[in-house]
Order: sequence, then C-alpha cells, then structure tokens
Amino acid sequence: MKKVWIIAGGVVVVAAVSAPWAVGKLTEQHWQSATEQFNASQPYFVMETDAYERGYLGSEARGQLFAVDPDTGERYPVGWTGDISHGVTSSTIDFEFDFADDAGMEAVFPDEKPTVTVTTSAWGSSLVELNVPAIDYIDDSSGESLNVSASYATLNISDNGETLDAKMQLPGLVLRAPDGRLSMENLTLDQHASLLTGKLWTGDATVTLDKVSVASRDEPELVLEDIRMVSNSEADSSAEQFGVTTSLTLETVSYGDEAQGPHRFEFGLSDVSVAAWNNLLESVSELQAMSAGSASDPQQAFEQQMQATMALTGSIEAMMADGLSSHADLDLSSPEGPVTGRLTISHPEQEDGEPVPLMMIARTIEGEMSVKLPRALADRYPELGEELMPLLIQGLLVEEGDFYVMEASLNNMMVNLNGNEMPLPVPGMGGGLSPQM
Repeated sequence: MKKVWIIAGGVVVVAAVSAPWAVGKLTEQHWQSATEQFNASQPYFVMETDAYERGYLGSEARGQLFAVDPDTGERYPVGWTGDISHGVTSSTIDFEFDFADDAGMEAVFPDEKPTVTVTTSAWGSSLVELNVPAIDYIDDSSGESLNVSASYATLNISDNGETLDAKMQLPGLVLRAPDGRLSMENLTLDQHASLLTGKLWTGDATVTLDKVSVASRDEPELVLEDIRMVSNSEADSSAEQFGVTTSLTLETVSYGDEAQGPHRFEFGLSDVSVAAWNNLLESVSELQAMSAGSASDPQQAFEQQMQATMALTGSIEAMMADGLSSHADLDLSSPEGPVTGRLTISHPEQEDGEPVPLMMIARTIEGEMSVKLPRALADRYPELGEELMPLLIQGLLVEEGDFYVMEASLNNMMVNLNGNEMPLPVPGMGGGLSPQM
C-alpha cells in the first residue's frame, strides 16, 4: 500500500511540475489560433505576432496591432508586448502598448496606464479584461478639460471561440469647453453571442445610458434620460431560419423647461434563411477585401469584383426566394399628441424555390405603412407645416379629426393609398403619383 501511495505522490509531483510547461505550450497554440480567428472575423484590425519566446513558468510575445481602413486598406500600427505567466491550468497575458504619441498618453494618463489582461485556460476558454484608469485632463492652451471615471470591459470567449460574453461600464464622462459642456452618466453594455454558422452570430445585447446632457452658451440645456437599446436574435429549432429584433427607447427628452417622452423605435427581421444570409455576409466580406486589396492586374481585379457582385446579388435573390418579413415601429410623445408610424414589408416563399431576379422583386413584395401625427404639431412648427403641405395636396396625407394620417398597402404591384388604388410606378416605365387625387 505504501508503494502505491509513493507512486501516486510521484505522479502528482510530475503533473504539478510539468503542468506549467504543458499550459505554456497550449497557450502558444491557443494564441496562434485566436489571432487567426480574430483577423478573419472582421476587417478593421489585424494582430501580428513578431516573436513568441516560450519558457517554463512564463513567456514573452511581441508584435503589432494594425488598425485598418477597410476602404483604402491603409494600416496604422501600434506595437505591443505580452508578458505571459504560466499556471497549473491557465496562463495570464499582461499587454503593454507602444503608442506613437507618447506625449499625449502621458498627458492623459500621467500615473496609471490602461491595462489589457488575457487569461487563457487549458480547456480553451479565454477572458480579456480592459481597465482604464480615471482621467482628469486639462488643456491649458484651449481651456478644454476632460474628466472620465475609471471604466472597464470584459470579454469571455468559450466553446473554442464560438461563444462570447461581453460586459462594459463607463460610470461617467464630462467634457468642458469655453462655449459648452457635454456630460454622460453610466454607459453599460451586456452582450451574449453564439456562432450559429459561418459568419452568422445569434444572441442578445443590451446597451443602457442613464443620462446625456449638452449645454452651450446662450442656449437651453438639452438632456436625454434613460436610453436603452435591446437586441435579440435567435434561430428556429432546425437552424434553417432566424429572426432579429432591435428596440431603442428614450424615456425623456428635455430642452430647457419643456420635457417630452417616452419615445420608442423598433426594427425586426423574421423568417430569414440562415444559409442565404450567411452567403450574403460572405459576399460582403469578399467585396470589402477586394476594396482593401491592391491588385496588380486591373482587368483581373475588375473581373473578380464583378464575380463578387454577382454572388452578392445571387445571395439576395436566394434569400428573398426563401421568404422573409420585416417591420419598423415608431412611437413618439409630444405635448400636441402622439406621433406614430409603422411599416411592414414581406416577401413570400416561392413554391418552386427558384430565386426571384432582383429587378422583379417589386412584383412579388408586399407591404403596409401607416403614419399618424397631430395637426397641432404642424401649427406649432411652421417649417414642418410647409414640408407637409405638398403631401396634403398630393393626397399622401389626409385629415382625420385632429390628425394627419397616411394608410398605404402594396400587393400585386398595386398601391392602395388612403383608399385610392394605383399601379406601382416601375422605373423607366413612366407613371407616378398624380399631382392631385
């Protein structure tokens, strides 16, 4: 029995001694994989590793982080150094960045600098932590000042990079200038996302902002309170279709002594083909890559761009053939009464599954739109009344009691506008709305 315990103890010791080396090896592999996925997932940043020196209890990495202009392909480098410590089951990477404008960084962060720490585990998960110290900066030459509370952001990556959980909080910010002041209170982000397929992610996200105020000389203060944006996307049980809904709410807007609210806007897509949408994202990424690249043969570049454009068009046509619907809702509060708007657009699924040519989609698309706003609002703001007058003359708006109203629908290339039917104008075929109806 004693021999068994000696052997078991020896195994534990060997495991404990070798664990940092094994974790260091895994960390290097995870780092290479993570940077490749990061560079491939978006066109705005490129992480390059110039050197990775792995040791027993620690390692050191050096490289460049490039900010990329997707339109021109121009890259702006920032050097970085990573100090990596190996534990029994995880490694921690502390980053330092070499900013080109050291004087500016010293002025804004004279004592503490922002820190980025990445912790990777042996089972493949990673935690990225950004901590930004408080800022108290005054520009003596301009009289401008910036005060920012200490803030943080975290990104938890798991399931081999296919699940992301992000959090961020900025408690407060005040920017002062001789002619005005901008302040912001408690900006937060909470997001969960899972990779569905290809480039398509689903999940939910919430962004909140307690208050924003803008004050300028000789003008009343503008204050926005309780801003919230919520987005949710999910696929059906078969993962063949997905939908997304995003809403933006604003509880109160005040300008001087006058306050209005609440206000709300919502946009949604439903019954969207996962395969077609993913092909659409792939085509857009390919076009962006071509725009950023510099081809030596202009003719070849033109042909490649035409092929990518045709692929983009084909993915849109395939997506419409599978059917989808969208909606947008607007609700605004005013002292004169509510302002509301609703728009729904849908395209039915094609029975034979054949893509509908992009130029012919207008023949099969369906939709409804309604708008309602108080007449008193136009009376109070003459500029708005002048904008609405042509719409009233053409019959796009009609009077119903104390409101101006528009009710419209589209079906089989026919528009029903406030009870009047007319064919949908086709570009190049003439037609249009009559000056008077």
